[in-house]
Amino acid sequence: MTPMHSAYDRVLERVKPGDQLRTPDRSAGKPFTIDSVDSEAVTIRTARGGKVKISLFTFDSALKYLEDGGYRGNDWLETKDEMFQAVLNMENDRVRAASYVISILGATGLIEVDGGRPNKVRLVSNPFSTTISLSGSWPGLGHGS
Repeated sequence: MTPMHSAYDRVLERVKPGDQLRTPDRSAGKPFTIDSVDSEAVTIRTARGGKVKISLFTFDSALKYLEDGGYRGNDWLETKDEMFQAVLNMENDRVRAASYVISILGATGLIEVDGGRPNKVRLVSNPFSTTISLSGSWPGLGHGS
């Protein structure tokens, strides 16, 4: 089993205000922009202009859920999994943000995202052992507007 590191540390390191991402679904994904990143939360701006604040614990909980469930290699978790959704929503003060969390973690290289139907996620083999260039690791990610 891989020792757990802080997913949020990776988010702080690699995700910057102005970065543009898309929710994971290839056909229905919506763009969003990272508005701010600090030691407590990531705030995103949705395509419709709303703001969603995502607690730092939510990122760590998502990775822990995938680690505990053994979702790596050939084992994928459908993102609509009710328990996974419940864990993410509870960690984020019941604010629904799972699609944003998944996209941000995918952009950091900690998880792999399959945006086909059904949407699925899994841990990368060694999430904290590689150096990843964000500019090429996730479709639609760009620094600045």
